[in-house]
Amino acid sequence: MYHKKSFKILLFLLIIIGLSSWQGYEYYQRNVNYQETKLFFDTEVYVEAHGWGAKKAVTEALGIMEELDSKLNKFSPHSEIYAINIHAGEQPVTVSELTFDVIEQSLKIADLSNGAFDPTIGPLAKLWKFGERDSSDKFVPSQEQITKTIQLVDYKKVILNKEQKTVFLVKKGMSLDLGAIAKGYAVSKALETFKSRNILSGMVSAGGNIYAIGKKDGGTPWHIGIRDPLNKGQIIGYVELENLTIDTSGNYERFFTVDGIQYSHILDPRTGYPSKEVSGCTVVTENPIMADALATAAFVLGPEKGLQLIEKNNAWGLIIDTDGKMELSDKMKEMFKPETPE
Repeated sequence: MYHKKSFKILLFLLIIIGLSSWQGYEYYQRNVNYQETKLFFDTEVYVEAHGWGAKKAVTEALGIMEELDSKLNKFSPHSEIYAINIHAGEQPVTVSELTFDVIEQSLKIADLSNGAFDPTIGPLAKLWKFGERDSSDKFVPSQEQITKTIQLVDYKKVILNKEQKTVFLVKKGMSLDLGAIAKGYAVSKALETFKSRNILSGMVSAGGNIYAIGKKDGGTPWHIGIRDPLNKGQIIGYVELENLTIDTSGNYERFFTVDGIQYSHILDPRTGYPSKEVSGCTVVTENPIMADALATAAFVLGPEKGLQLIEKNNAWGLIIDTDGKMELSDKMKEMFKPETPE
């Protein structure tokens, strides 16, 4: 009788110890390996971290990205961008440090690209109905409409007051659209969170903007495939990244067709029409903000001038034109591997 009772007690203790060990193991795994996916900026955002405090780092990174999404969403009546836009031509609007910073950086890149990248593209995007969430009637605007609307696109007419943190659009009808820089900026802020948590391995991905931190958990490089813009089910090659970011702009995700002609969502702020020379542009650099904006600007400029802009800003570039011809910068020729990794 005594032996049976002792055996039951021992078995019970072993079960409790086993459960505690398993729960401890799960807790350990959550805190050294963690990943999560959310939907921000109208795209899928994926954050992965390896190292002690991984879960907290991922949670905080997603938190700052969510905050930015709420501040920079031009469609939301509660966002700071919306407030700036509705008060265009009327009065300056006081904004948060984050919103002021991303606008200030967007204007610097607009200047670097001589307006090929322009955060005041909003009126043209609205005219072409790109980004209109409930618009199904796609059409090509008339030349008269484009000529009139393009007068509202000019990044030099955005007035910033650094001391008061105000933003003012000089002309009524102007509007900011930060879609070509917001994801890169959000990725950069997520990385700041990772650094503060001493995360040395991980990944932050927002749409086409991906930053690879250190090496993968197994100690191997991050392999990032580059999609074929003319056959989006195929990969044309890949790059190995470590503490670098990659961003791709392409005409294969958002477009519409009228009378057999495809119109991409990437508009040229200087002409008012969708860019026609390029089907895909990939940029690799250390700065996620620069990668995001440069990919758009180079797409607009075309293969020759686009690669010149990329190289001028110490980045790697790969541009594919609408005929499928691929042009690579000198630095990208060393990095790009034209095959699919195992």
